[in-house]
Amino acid sequence: MIATTRSSTITTRKRPTIMGTPTFQDVFKQIRANFSLMGVPEDKTKISVKFYLMAMSLTLILVEEASFFVSKMAPENFLELTGLAPCLCVGILSILKIVPVAMKRVTVFSLAERLEKLSAEILNDPMQTDVVRHDISLLQTLIKYYFVLNAVLISVYNFSTPLYILYHYIMTKEEIFNLPYAIIVPFSTERWTTWTLVYVHSIISGFICVLFFTTVDALYFILTSYVCNIFAVLSEEIKNLEKPTYDTLVKIVKKHLTALELADDLEAIFTLPNFFNVVVGSIEICALGFNLMIGDWSNVPGCMLFIFSVLFQLFVMSVFGENLIRASTEIGESVYACDWYKMNRQSKKLLLLVMTRSRVPKRLTAFKYSVICYEGFTAMISTSWSYFTILRTVYSPEEQ
Repeated sequence: MIATTRSSTITTRKRPTIMGTPTFQDVFKQIRANFSLMGVPEDKTKISVKFYLMAMSLTLILVEEASFFVSKMAPENFLELTGLAPCLCVGILSILKIVPVAMKRVTVFSLAERLEKLSAEILNDPMQTDVVRHDISLLQTLIKYYFVLNAVLISVYNFSTPLYILYHYIMTKEEIFNLPYAIIVPFSTERWTTWTLVYVHSIISGFICVLFFTTVDALYFILTSYVCNIFAVLSEEIKNLEKPTYDTLVKIVKKHLTALELADDLEAIFTLPNFFNVVVGSIEICALGFNLMIGDWSNVPGCMLFIFSVLFQLFVMSVFGENLIRASTEIGESVYACDWYKMNRQSKKLLLLVMTRSRVPKRLTAFKYSVICYEGFTAMISTSWSYFTILRTVYSPEEQ
């Protein structure tokens, strides 16, 4: 991985876990490893050829899937198409999410560097560490199992195909050439040489797809959570003020301004990925719900697993967005809860400035289309339901 001396120092520097609380480096190390694997550098150097090769491999299989999808476009295949749509949407979504983040990589690692320094300051203070310990530990657990779960799911999906082929041959002595994904290629895959070539390409693209979208999701979870921690620690500090000096209040104003800038960086990085998440997620939920309600009973387990996976990812995204809104607004509540009435006029003006700034909560948006929060999540479900009712109305299997 190409990196400047400064970035290399950050990557290799190790801080001990303080009082059992994971450091930022502990939580963020998997993200750095994933970006390195993808060929996305931490500095301003050009993105590695490896990243473009991965993106091309994934794009190629998406074109092959889209070709199969278009070839099946007929009224009698409508139900089958809704079953294929979610898989195609996941691949498209992973590309749409990783590209904006890769383009914003300098902002991403700059924000990570600032959060690492601020987090180290927090962990050096036992009282501040108590405020964030539970959230950091929970975040580390979430990230670990999020990567593990998706790795297991894609492994099962990719490697179940040859096992099924072997089982079918043992039972019937008939050779079949199934592939993990429904695709069309410009040559026959009814021979083991061509089948093996396409199969290897398919599973590699599947792993790339999961690598792309899990990295973006985990990056979103980590950066948003740590920005929320900055706000939480500042709220606690303000709440416990007792006859502070003017210089102390000036530092608090500067800390609050820093936290607001960090939240703005978050919005700049994730506004496009969040938009694609909302739009594509609504389509996925609609297609899966339609297939679940109208399709064959044999599709129920797969559809249920897929739809719960999509809903979980969108819900967790909304949870972190809601946490940012709450953490940024609690600053004003903490100002009101402190002993401001015992302070002099200058001190009150500074606290009023902090309170005024906190009246407008920091929000993560889907390219200004919607706000990432609980209300936005319910609105997305409502939109998906509207799409579903339209599909249900126009689809009439009796007429086919």
